[in-house]
Amino acid sequence: MKLPVEVLQLLWEYRDEQTKERIKLGDQWKGCDRLFTKWDGEPMHPNTPYEWLKRFCAAHGLRFLGLHAFRPLNASLMINSGIDIKTVSASLGHSQTSTTLNIYAHTLEESQTRASEAVANKIRFGREKQA
Repeated sequence: MKLPVEVLQLLWEYRDEQTKERIKLGDQWKGCDRLFTKWDGEPMHPNTPYEWLKRFCAAHGLRFLGLHAFRPLNASLMINSGIDIKTVSASLGHSQTSTTLNIYAHTLEESQTRASEAVANKIRFGREKQA
């Protein structure tokens, strides 16, 4: 999957900060092969991002949906932006587009409805201009 340059830049910046911390801590750094770690390079507990997001949402008055909600959001954003289903499917890690089509059929239908309405509006607008 190809990431936007902005996301890659953020990840590189994070990795640079992590490298500075590793150098500063020296022997205390407990390096691992993960990007997101505790302050000392030790692997982060799998619930840490979930708990952080929960606290963040509470502090900012946002409804908490959990991390898994980002997956269907990502899929819906891609579909509604007109990204082809093969690309959406690959991005989600589905081995077959039929899986994506089955799970996100409602989103595809909504997107197709909006596309049809857009065409109808253009036709309507063209006729009104001619009149």
